[in-house]
Amino acid sequence: MEKVSQMQRGLMVRVVLSIITLAAFLAGSLIFVGFYTSGYDLFQKIVVILVAMIIAFAALAIVWVTWPVVEA
Repeated sequence: MEKVSQMQRGLMVRVVLSIITLAAFLAGSLIFVGFYTSGYDLFQKIVVILVAMIIAFAALAIVWVTWPVVEA
């Protein structure tokens, strides 16, 4: 019973971290592109957002890869 409760808590933490990571990626990259890249052309702005997306997905992959494998 205790193991199930710990796993549910771990799942909840990972879901919350995923939501926060994706929201921070979206807000941070749009604020950066909107206010700090006035000299960049459209292609460079897209590359900035794509690099931020790759970093966000890498962080999420690290969070989810550490999830323990449950054997039935």
